[in-house]
Amino acid sequence: MPTDLPDPPLGPRLRELRRRRGLSIKAAADRAGISASFLSLVEREQSDLAMSRLMRLLQLYGATLTELIGAEPRPPSDIVRHGEELHILSPGEHIDAYLLVADTDRPLVPMIWVYAPGAGMEEPIVPLTDQFSYVIDGAVAVETDDGTERLGPGDTIYMRAGRRYRIHNDAEQPARLLGCGIGVAGPPPAV
Repeated sequence: MPTDLPDPPLGPRLRELRRRRGLSIKAAADRAGISASFLSLVEREQSDLAMSRLMRLLQLYGATLTELIGAEPRPPSDIVRHGEELHILSPGEHIDAYLLVADTDRPLVPMIWVYAPGAGMEEPIVPLTDQFSYVIDGAVAVETDDGTERLGPGDTIYMRAGRRYRIHNDAEQPARLLGCGIGVAGPPPAV
């Protein structure tokens, strides 16, 4: 069974990371491109946080997903057994992510992304590094500045750093993608 995010919830953990970096709510919100009132609601667990915004805050705080969730340190290993993946959920977007390595302090960070029917990124993202995705099953639409491409099982997409995109599932069945980024665990900051 995948390991879900532990208690305490993400909000207090984000607050702790922000404070450790010596940032006020206003300074952090301004740098992340969100409102201070929204960040305050997130830190108090009164609002959900889109995956793209979470990644933007982590980059701002210089933190990894593993640091955020405070997962129990795993012994050094190159193996993550099925069912032992770290599970991250973006409730508002209906996107589940499964970290396929024991930590994110690696040059290559693969994840399985599951998009429920109708699910999608709230905001486009602009990766800081190149990213690759392979559609395992289901179908997704990938919106870029050049238009929208529909991808199905076996299709791949390679997104170069700095190219804006947004993924959503407008089909009636879940879509699973294997995504891999260099030195990032999931979507990088949104623009």
